[in-house]
Amino acid sequence: MARYAQSSINEVSRRNSLSELVSGYVRLKRNGTSYVGLCPFHKEKTPSFHVDEEKQLFYCFGCGAGGNIFDFVMRAENLDFVDALQFLAQRAGVTLVEEQGGSRADREEESQKRKRILEMNRLAARHFYENLSKPGAEAALSYMQRRGLSKRTAIKFGVGFAPEAWDDMLAYLQAEGYTPEEIVTAGLAVRNEKGRVYDKFRNRLMFPIIDVRGNVIAFGGRTLGDDQAKYMNSPETPVFHKGRHLFSLNLAKQSGMKEGLILVEGYMDVISLYQAGICNAVAGLGTALTEDQARLLKRYASQVYVCYDSDEAGQKAAQKAIALLTEAENTVKVISYKGAKDPDEYIQKKGVESFRALLAESKESLEYQLLRLRQQYDLYDAAQKISFLTEAAKILAEVDSEVAREVYIKRLSAETDISSEAIKTEISKLIYYKNKKETRKEMYAQNTPEKLSADFSAGSRQQATATYKTERMLLNLIFYHRRAFEIASSTVKPEWFTSDIHEKLFSAIAAYREREEEVSAPEFLTTLSDEVLRQAAVSILYQDFSGETVQAVKEAAEKLETAYLKKRAGQLVGEGKVKEANEILQRIKGRRG
Repeated sequence: MARYAQSSINEVSRRNSLSELVSGYVRLKRNGTSYVGLCPFHKEKTPSFHVDEEKQLFYCFGCGAGGNIFDFVMRAENLDFVDALQFLAQRAGVTLVEEQGGSRADREEESQKRKRILEMNRLAARHFYENLSKPGAEAALSYMQRRGLSKRTAIKFGVGFAPEAWDDMLAYLQAEGYTPEEIVTAGLAVRNEKGRVYDKFRNRLMFPIIDVRGNVIAFGGRTLGDDQAKYMNSPETPVFHKGRHLFSLNLAKQSGMKEGLILVEGYMDVISLYQAGICNAVAGLGTALTEDQARLLKRYASQVYVCYDSDEAGQKAAQKAIALLTEAENTVKVISYKGAKDPDEYIQKKGVESFRALLAESKESLEYQLLRLRQQYDLYDAAQKISFLTEAAKILAEVDSEVAREVYIKRLSAETDISSEAIKTEISKLIYYKNKKETRKEMYAQNTPEKLSADFSAGSRQQATATYKTERMLLNLIFYHRRAFEIASSTVKPEWFTSDIHEKLFSAIAAYREREEEVSAPEFLTTLSDEVLRQAAVSILYQDFSGETVQAVKEAAEKLETAYLKKRAGQLVGEGKVKEANEILQRIKGRRG
């Protein structure tokens, strides 16, 4: 397969501004020589996400996410390296040049795997749809008719049918040139304990799951028989992570910023609303809403209307979804209804205009939560009144707007005959303890030395000893400063490093330095295929040791050698070679003298 030339990758990196790109996702403020903002990859209230425009690197001191512009796009848009490269090349107007061979074989192999899976999914979606016109599809067609699903809508969503057969899809894809192993990897077939491969989806109405770029990434299947699993989704695959996508966002995104997005629970809720002319509904993928999905909604919606099932389970799920959406800074409203179990049934029973009225009457999430809480207590009972106000205070303590808190405090005071001051005092105490806890947690996360090392994130419990810190400083200096590299290359040996990761990085930096006169951290990172190695490199190269001198490099080299010799002496003692150990110790002692 053709691979993109490193020169093209470097050109894309140079022609894109990291801070400009990140500003489309994060509100950045200049802080000295870097930019700072709230991390888009984890929840936080104190900014710990930094962008160094000079080095063209980003790093979060809270969660450890970091890298170059490709890493950011890969994380933010859920792309592989090649797709991120193409995205950035188009953005900068760079024409990518392909070459055969190269050192990025692992990434290219993964990209090829992703492309074949996406092509398999496209073919599978077409095959499922064509199955509706074949003998045996009567149950599927009957179900679609009962649910009022028109042919036009079925075509729009690519609805299809998986027959009750063991190898319908398997045989079809094998005839298209795919191996059983590839089909299993794509999640379209499964392998049992005896090694037999067979279709994953059987006797189900099929719904393709399509990402915002129009790729078929997975499928959801609704049983047409008595299968206990009413709905079944594709498993996690190289192209599908169910917590990062939303059903029908590819269709709804066009109207999301203007009209907002309606978040429902089921595929048929989305389809029923769309068929009725409400084209801005999306659904989760069989599990509770995730932080990634909440952030995705924020990117595509001016506000989010939560419209979950009306039963107790649906309302509990709605409460959790509201909390996640609010944390992701979405503007949230809640649609309440009676007389139907879900939006699909509501549309069928009462019509689209009635649903539009519900949409217009939707309540702010805060008001909805307090009203729902109120229904659980008898305010004429003193004990229940106290419990109600205690729980209401917890809800209001999560509200950032003082104006909003004031409005609802006055309402609660009037409703319970408890003074506004008393309620405000209770909320203030909760806010104080919450902020104190969060500040302590974030300060610990930012100041823990191990957080700066990918060794730690990969499971290593190595302490950030003086030697360990010295290694990090030395690696940074030899990368950015030619003279430091020249000194270290003639004195330092890879085996002196206490960390395997640092040893590998030393060799990688040395090789890069040997062939490049001018260095670039983003370009260097593209040469590292090992993810743990890349993350360690990011945390080291982001640091600033520019105040250190050439003498510091010499002293660092001596410290590493001394530490290595002490360790070696200890090993020799353990092997019974005391004489050799003493010779090493004398050598260390003589150096100090």
